[in-house]
Amino acid sequence: MDQFVLEKFREKINTYSPISEASFEALLNIATIRRLKKNEIFIEQGFVCRQFCFLYSGYLIAYINDSEGRTYNKNIFVPSDWVSSLVSAILQQPSQFTAKAVTDCVILSLPYKAWRELISQTDDLQAFYIHYLEKNWVIDKEKREVSLVMDDAQTRYEKLLHSQPEIEKYVPLQDIASHLGITPTQLSRIRKRIK
Repeated sequence: MDQFVLEKFREKINTYSPISEASFEALLNIATIRRLKKNEIFIEQGFVCRQFCFLYSGYLIAYINDSEGRTYNKNIFVPSDWVSSLVSAILQQPSQFTAKAVTDCVILSLPYKAWRELISQTDDLQAFYIHYLEKNWVIDKEKREVSLVMDDAQTRYEKLLHSQPEIEKYVPLQDIASHLGITPTQLSRIRKRIK
């Protein structure tokens, strides 16, 4: 396996809660590295997600298509993010969204079922997973929800650029606008105002 991917993967895990060498080796035994091409679908709306993944490099967007063909951006995944449709994987129900690569990507993929079995067997992986859920699904989710309600569009855009200064080089502006809950025209006006 690619040593750079493994080092970044371990580094990311340790930002939540350190794990033992044995636990890390157990993860590597079930892990595979996948390379996605630009525009390749990774998670498809309407199909069960069976993976829990670490995004080593590249960018993906997660979006929902409604019954009338409109698209709503749910998320942008950036390097070092975790990528999955956890609700789909946990409930074994079809994913509510599609995740598509907007650049070439390298992903370390863990089969969700094997991943859950490992968690049930090791305390340090359980601690990691609890910290991961708290940070990503409680703290970060609440910050995003509050920002959507309390911050104006320019503030949301500036926060995004502050956390991901390179994002505009890789993610189409219409996807960034959708992620911010605004139209591409509104984003264009904000970008002109800032510059």
